[in-house]
Amino acid sequence: MNLSPLRTSLAADAANAADARPPAGVLARWRLALAVGMVVVGAACMDGYPQQDAPALDPFTMTQGQRLAQMNVLGGEAHAERRWSYELLPGCVLRIDVDGPAGPRPSFDLPLLGAAVTLANDRADATFDVNVALGPTRREAAVSVLEAQTWVQASGMQLLLRVLQKGCVEAQDAARS
Repeated sequence: MNLSPLRTSLAADAANAADARPPAGVLARWRLALAVGMVVVGAACMDGYPQQDAPALDPFTMTQGQRLAQMNVLGGEAHAERRWSYELLPGCVLRIDVDGPAGPRPSFDLPLLGAAVTLANDRADATFDVNVALGPTRREAAVSVLEAQTWVQASGMQLLLRVLQKGCVEAQDAARS
């Protein structure tokens, strides 16, 4: 078997490839342009980011007033068409206003002690609903206390409500002692 024509063909291909390469100056200019472009894009991406992280809020270390304030923040941001607001009344009763104090809808009150706080996905209007279920079976009078457009907001509200309930129970126990 004679491989010399194959070797000759490979050598010719290598020589042609060497001739087809761009001059070294062109490659250097392209590399420089690419490096400058990456620096510019990298600098543009960093602009506008906060210099430090916002502190994570821990409902377990908050006071009842701080929990309620955070609930009002979530209620104001959670849905584009509704501005939920909350007020804690004596006896651990939560006053809820769906459209703010100046809105046409009246506020309503929910006793939190003994109630179940649940989270549900409402596929009909693409929201996540936080519900408070009252009654012995906790299915009878479930009332929506927040409709959020993201699960993070809804689960945050659910946690705040549960810890708010816990705070009410602790306050009752302290008053009895």
